[in-house]
Amino acid sequence: MCKRIKNAVAVLFSFLFVLTIFAVSGCGDKNYDYTYTFGVDYNSNYTVNSINHRGYYTAPENTLSAYRESAMNGFTMVECDVSFTKDERPVLLHDDTVDRTSNGTGNIEDLTFEEVRALDFGSWKSEQYCGEQIPSFEEFISLCRNLSLYPYIDVRFKISDEQIKALIGTVAKYGMLDKVTWISSSKKCLRKVVDVDNGARIGLVVNYVTRESIDDLLGLTEERDKAFLNCDYGNVDDEAIELCIEARIPLEVWTVDNEETILNLDPYISGVTSDTLVAGQVLYNNAIGRN
Repeated sequence: MCKRIKNAVAVLFSFLFVLTIFAVSGCGDKNYDYTYTFGVDYNSNYTVNSINHRGYYTAPENTLSAYRESAMNGFTMVECDVSFTKDERPVLLHDDTVDRTSNGTGNIEDLTFEEVRALDFGSWKSEQYCGEQIPSFEEFISLCRNLSLYPYIDVRFKISDEQIKALIGTVAKYGMLDKVTWISSSKKCLRKVVDVDNGARIGLVVNYVTRESIDDLLGLTEERDKAFLNCDYGNVDDEAIELCIEARIPLEVWTVDNEETILNLDPYISGVTSDTLVAGQVLYNNAIGRN
């Protein structure tokens, strides 16, 4: 009898351990939703996407560690920057050079994948991440699929048609075509994305909302539910909101790391990129606290 009880307890602990791993990794039933309802009106149609900027701020940006920590800290949407090496391998890197975020120097386009993989992309942040490698784009997409993370993929001015095809091909390989958003400050880059995948969700990154930026976005796709402006939150005023409402264009903002700012954002704003805060959770907690 004791042996049976011990076996039952062992099975129970094993089950609880698996549930814990799933919850932490973002794969459990209680995983955060991508969006949260604004304010106290739970029947409201206003929702907000909560995007982690380059991964969680405690880890080195654009690394797999940063995105794992995004998942552990409640994010289900993450932003990344894509660059290409000399031998045409897509990697995650914001700058044109590796100088700021590694122990090496040089332009990323002048270094091979093997050369950049030999560099340390973690020690600049802390000793905890010593030896962290630059991730390939494929490793990032694979991690996002495994952790139920939704990527916002930032593509650059210099990107070619073939490079766009390679990125979209990798996303398709992992069954993620309808689970990613492409963002860029270049309408030409987004045009290349739409030309390859006309069902892609796209966001035009702008410093200010203007009629010209709205026209640029509308010129890329007729599917308004799959296109939005992504603006510097410091430059969003009533006029900007009215322009988006008039054009029926969703508006998201970057980069907001202050709870009070999030709580005071206009409810028309449907997405918030942050280094530190899950905007939807901030709004949800505030709504619960006032009930």
